[in-house]
Amino acid sequence: MTPQLVRETVSIVLRGPFSPVLFHPSWFAAHNLIREQEAESAEVKVIHPSVAEFQSEWFAVQVVPDRFQVMTQQSSFYEVLRDLVAGMLDILTPFNLTAMGINRHFQYQLESERAWHALGDILAPKDAWREVLETPGMVRLIMQGKRTDSLDGYVQVRVEPSSEVRYGVFIEINDHYQLSEHSDDAHTSSDLAITYLLDQWQTSMERSLHIAKKIINLGETQ
Repeated sequence: MTPQLVRETVSIVLRGPFSPVLFHPSWFAAHNLIREQEAESAEVKVIHPSVAEFQSEWFAVQVVPDRFQVMTQQSSFYEVLRDLVAGMLDILTPFNLTAMGINRHFQYQLESERAWHALGDILAPKDAWREVLETPGMVRLIMQGKRTDSLDGYVQVRVEPSSEVRYGVFIEINDHYQLSEHSDDAHTSSDLAITYLLDQWQTSMERSLHIAKKIINLGETQ
């Protein structure tokens, strides 16, 4: 049986100096980034100088002093999420960002425990570990590769057993962009982030899906 995609999440992460108290749903509505009704119905968990968290109908935000993250699990809103962040950065420009990640997370379910273990054996062969560990098993695997474009950064893939799905596999692809080293007086790091979001989005989405499918189907070739 083909592995089943149970859940998928897309997130955008920005690294830089943030003031969490700024990022209230009403701020997004005041700048026409979301509708007033969305801001009013949002579930605010905390708005504090050290952390801000809220959940809307289709996206969730978490902000700490050095990190901004926004995510959605609704595929029809992936591009809307991109435009939300691009619009936010346009309002905040100039803004000193150091890095950005376009991330995609997948939760797959395999057909059986045997298939689940087989995939782990392919990704992390156990023979070398049996001499030093009793019943070794993969807990987390992280691989990183160079970008295939001219941009500074990397593509990182994390694979681990799912904590949510029986015989499940969690795959995260972090499409990472370094920003601060390439900014100048004419092009701020937030300008670069907007450009990369708009120009690289489709490529990033396609690459992440390709990687996830390749990994989860490795067992089918054995």
